[in-house]
Amino acid sequence: MTVIPELYPEASRHLMAAFEAKAALSTTWARYLDDGLIDIVIVTQPDGAGRIAVVAYWPVGARAALTSLFATCTSELRASLDSLVTESVDLFSILKRPRAPQQRRLFPLSDSEDHFKSLLTQSCMDGVLDTQFQVVLGSQPFSKSPDHDTAKRVRVALRHLLEWSAALADGHQLGAWVTPVSPEIEAEPPTEIHHFSILEPGTLDTERDVASFDLANYSGQGGISGTAGSYVDLAFRHWKEPTGIEETLSRQVDLAIDAVARLGDIFASLAEAAPASKRVIARPDQANSVAWLEAAQSSRRWGADDLAKLKNSETGIGVVVDTSELTLLVATGDEVYERTVPDASPLNAHIQRGVAAEGAVRDAAATWGLPDFVLRPHVERKGRGVREISDGLLLAGDHGLIIEVKSRDTTPGSPSREVAWLAKKIAEGARQAGGTLRRLSSDTVNMVNGRGRDISINGAEVRWVGVVIIDHPAPPADYRIPDLSCSFPIVVLLRRDWEFLFDQLRSTHAVISYLERVGNSAPVLGEEPARYYELAAADAGAKPAYLDISHFPSGVLISAPTLPWAPAGSDGDEAHGMVRIMCEDIALTNFDRPETDRLQVLAAIDSLPIGHRTDLGKFLLDGLNHARQVDPETAFWKLRTFRTSVAATQLGFGVCSKFSELARQAFISWVRLRHYERGDLDTLADSVSIGVLLTPRHDGLRDWDTTMIAVFGDPELDEEELQLYRNLWNEDRSDVS
Repeated sequence: MTVIPELYPEASRHLMAAFEAKAALSTTWARYLDDGLIDIVIVTQPDGAGRIAVVAYWPVGARAALTSLFATCTSELRASLDSLVTESVDLFSILKRPRAPQQRRLFPLSDSEDHFKSLLTQSCMDGVLDTQFQVVLGSQPFSKSPDHDTAKRVRVALRHLLEWSAALADGHQLGAWVTPVSPEIEAEPPTEIHHFSILEPGTLDTERDVASFDLANYSGQGGISGTAGSYVDLAFRHWKEPTGIEETLSRQVDLAIDAVARLGDIFASLAEAAPASKRVIARPDQANSVAWLEAAQSSRRWGADDLAKLKNSETGIGVVVDTSELTLLVATGDEVYERTVPDASPLNAHIQRGVAAEGAVRDAAATWGLPDFVLRPHVERKGRGVREISDGLLLAGDHGLIIEVKSRDTTPGSPSREVAWLAKKIAEGARQAGGTLRRLSSDTVNMVNGRGRDISINGAEVRWVGVVIIDHPAPPADYRIPDLSCSFPIVVLLRRDWEFLFDQLRSTHAVISYLERVGNSAPVLGEEPARYYELAAADAGAKPAYLDISHFPSGVLISAPTLPWAPAGSDGDEAHGMVRIMCEDIALTNFDRPETDRLQVLAAIDSLPIGHRTDLGKFLLDGLNHARQVDPETAFWKLRTFRTSVAATQLGFGVCSKFSELARQAFISWVRLRHYERGDLDTLADSVSIGVLLTPRHDGLRDWDTTMIAVFGDPELDEEELQLYRNLWNEDRSDVS
């Protein structure tokens, strides 16, 4: 039985529960047999006609007990299949907004194509990968392809599972099945066996004949003996006559368990191979924890006096270290919040720990950032040897991160030994990061990103930071990170703290900017979350940068801290995720320009400050909801532009009630006009403006279409165009924030 806990913990637990229920069913049945459940009777009539029968003496409640175990096994197998779908939807939930989130996700199982299609209309699989859907389709009992033995066995097993579920729902109970194999009858002379027949197999309720015979010269005074020579197995209502001795109900249950395990293995392999980001899996004991809540509502029952002292303390931060998580108490003014930082996500136990740790580091960045910014390790030849360029890079615009991962893949020893290991590996990681920087700065390097696309990097044009990530099951307490004295900034983090930063900020640009800002490691390994909140406190009290709003008479000046107190999305996960979903749309759209241009667009959108994303998401969702309700003959527009105090890429977002070529051209004109108007503050030749438009769909396939427009340099609008655009868009300049 395949176990798949790394990506599908719930499916794995249900599969194991089914396996255990099946084992208990076999054990209970064997105990009943040992206790004399089955006996044999030989009945002979005075005329010599007779029969051999198998008799079942069912104890009170025995069939109900066996049925309960069988029902548990069946329901756990169905639950494991359903969990493959629900956990896949969860894994890839950052990639798309489900059409009907209130609908239950499940593994549809049907014996007819029409019924299967009716289940799909209920959005039961909306959110899984297309490849996973094809596996589900090919597994249906009614399917004819793929046409190979393994697929056929899976389909047969799932047909049995479907039939068992229906029969159990109708109240049917387990019974027994008798298969006569070699029953025998013996008679003492002068009695002779004149005729002997082995009867058909069938169900056994209380008694079933397995053979019949006729005797000659029978006196009616005994001398007859025999054996049943039959197999007695568990059976169910939908049992069909087996084609062989091994084809028992027990065997069919084993095949059903194997089929579900195979499907789980396939789902996991497809998820692993998907060229996109996946949710980072929490440990089972942390799956339902709340990351950010008022300390007064915590199950830890913090004392009021202690919280009051924390508010008045110098840092306003308290730290509690537990076995599997770190808990921070953060004073945010009048309130104290509890921030739970879970231990690092589980590693894939089926591969070497160091390789698994490197993959987990890249997965975290692809999940909470974008896979487009994650570059896989690159190996190139140097003389007779080979050289690996880092354990991965992050590249968002002109901000880059060189990653080195150091994993403790043996059992930790004494504290002094682990301190020595840390010192050695941190120094080694810093040297390797420096070597990678020199290589990136010397020549163009071709690498592959998380979408599987080739990217050419000119490292000399990028501001690089190094990060050495420590994966250690039990790092020594209070380990002070040594001064690395490197030629560029390098930060040392635990893998747990790497995941904390990405979970907190959910932006590649924001994480790289944070590491650029700190420039070096926290004094003690594992203190990065506390240092983050010290800087968040400084941001909260900082004076906003000056922006001359006289150029934006209808604009609204909004300031937000660079580092938020609460994890990104805590104020509305669906709305906050809109930026990510738009980026996914852009990343997956056919692009007729160099991939570097797409990355520049994605990096610009990802640079949108964390504090503005939820409000933007609500703005767009409200616009889409309104757009769906307007008169189809009416064009409804809702637009917003973001400008900053620095010469950064200008971002514009909008909603239009319908998509058409006229709407597309109108949106282009809006983006070009807003870009041209930047000339009051910026040099247009060096400026970039990006516009993203959402238009609702009504076909049920997607919630909306995404249109992206980018303007580079001076749009060179003539007076006629400029006047036309102004007449169209400048009556109400309320789209600047």
